[in-house]
Amino acid sequence: MKNTLNLKKIQLTATQLSNATEGQRDLFLKFLSKTLIERQSKIIEANKKDVNASKKKGLPSAFIERLVLDEKAIQLLVLKLENIAKLQSHLGKVVEENSDEQGLTIKKVRVPLGVIAIIYEARPEVTIDVAALCVKSGNAVILKGGSEAVETNKILYHCILAALEKAGFAREVVSFISSSDRKITDNLLKQHKYIDLVIARGGYELARSVLHKSMIPVLAHAAGGARIYIDKSADTFLAQKIIINAKTSKPSACNSIDTIVVHKDIANDFISDITNALKKANVEVMSNEDWDKEFLGLSINIKIVKDIDEAISFINEHSKKHSEGIIATDKNVIEQFMNSVDSAALFANCSTRFHDGYVFGLGSEMGISTSKLHARGPVGLKELMTYKWEVYGNGHIR
Repeated sequence: MKNTLNLKKIQLTATQLSNATEGQRDLFLKFLSKTLIERQSKIIEANKKDVNASKKKGLPSAFIERLVLDEKAIQLLVLKLENIAKLQSHLGKVVEENSDEQGLTIKKVRVPLGVIAIIYEARPEVTIDVAALCVKSGNAVILKGGSEAVETNKILYHCILAALEKAGFAREVVSFISSSDRKITDNLLKQHKYIDLVIARGGYELARSVLHKSMIPVLAHAAGGARIYIDKSADTFLAQKIIINAKTSKPSACNSIDTIVVHKDIANDFISDITNALKKANVEVMSNEDWDKEFLGLSINIKIVKDIDEAISFINEHSKKHSEGIIATDKNVIEQFMNSVDSAALFANCSTRFHDGYVFGLGSEMGISTSKLHARGPVGLKELMTYKWEVYGNGHIR
């Protein structure tokens, strides 16, 4: 587990990986899945050490919730690996092809990005998600996990190395930095000659720091949290069900709801009903009008608006461009909302908690991007690729 990386060798390995067959890359996923099952008890034991250490430090419960990797979570990882293996990466696929008047054949071909570095904290399952998606898409990857999950990440990395060896790949395909020394991370962010993309996944201070320091293109979301607009045409029973799920199923998630936006015509009855339901679910209903706050816990705001226009204006003003929703039966209102709200993902009559690469059929995700360039929303296989132009001639000159 090296903290000093041979970036030239990693770059070379990325080229070799991109030339491997889909079957070879899927073999890695198969061996990784099997290794996780075989070493499940050791993984859980290591994870308990990390969780207990974080509890002793007095870290917030929302943070510790992200850190836990239990039997259920490992089973989900195995399922994700199986689903990723079923997907086609379409690496090397000709996206476009045409011939000009001189007979030149011009092809646009899908290729990997090359070398990806991901910097993340908590969420040790990211270690497996990232390794799987990168190998499947033909990219070498450098993992830099947080110190709070170091014991879990170490054993997960050993599982990855075992699977790489069994599949016949070099260990440099997936590299792992275990050191918590920030100088190592800061130096990594300067290596634009060898690293093609940086992904920041974790707390928003981390994301902002990476975005500020990196000399390499970065995919990240610097803030999350959702607003859901309840239109006067909404089925209020449905609205209550969705809001409770969007707030309580995983309060620490970046796609959980922070503000309920309610049309004034239904405000009196609906706010009374939803407030009672939220309190029964141990959710604190706030009235401090801190509309920009991402709670990451069991707290929520309520905002009353006069119509759909004010709702859209309010949401666009306070949105983090991550996840926003509407509950309505009026199709014209839904269409206006979908056409006017600027966010990576929009949800009509369903929970914002669905904003997830696995749910979207991507097999898994590297994280969620709120950028508008290259990738937006869940970053899956296709988002880990770019393209190049190939031109074929027969002595053509210009």
